[in-house]
Amino acid sequence: MLERAIELLRAGKPVFIYDSESRESEADMVFFAGAVNTYSITISRKLAGGLTCYVTSWEVGRLLGLKYLEEAFSLLGYRELTRKRLGYGDPPNFSLWVNHVKVKTGIRDSDKAKTIRELDEVIRLITEEGNTSLALRKFYSEFVAPGHVPILLGRGLDVRKGHTELSLALAKLSGLRPSLIITEVLNDGDAATYDEIRKLAEKLSTVVVRGDEIISAIKSGSDEA
Repeated sequence: MLERAIELLRAGKPVFIYDSESRESEADMVFFAGAVNTYSITISRKLAGGLTCYVTSWEVGRLLGLKYLEEAFSLLGYRELTRKRLGYGDPPNFSLWVNHVKVKTGIRDSDKAKTIRELDEVIRLITEEGNTSLALRKFYSEFVAPGHVPILLGRGLDVRKGHTELSLALAKLSGLRPSLIITEVLNDGDAATYDEIRKLAEKLSTVVVRGDEIISAIKSGSDEA
């Protein structure tokens, strides 16, 4: 499944990542952000149904001056709110919520696709062009906050094994820059079951890859290095 997931992600198709029964027992629909269009956002909204987030790495985010929201909120006096954790135990990865300046309202599928494509270009400038100064100028001149696209900063699999980190690991295995969107797959009232996710994947001619497969592949690559 992992090899097929890599092929599909590279081709701009959706893949599903299921974390584990010991964590959230959830799957996210994942796209490489460089291939996102309006249709990608529409099927994420209609067929997955959860919150669509933009994902990049902590290292890239820091180059853009981004902070985790829990850090910013604590500085603003909301420590009593940020010190608590949800049931699965991990710290949240949320950073800024943004819109691109050229969107209409920010919430429409076409607007979100525009914002995500432009975020991907910012990341491309850093990771492939090595032009952090131009990326900074683009980010701070072309985006507004708060907006409708939340940016998540991965903390690395050694710290956290959530969908943010797993999607970034899959991008690394695929030879893609750290730039993705993820959307939780829901049913009526709860997270979709593994069987429901598998059936949805079949409907879309794609696959479900489990988190432990991704982690094992990353570890194997590290051992070989």
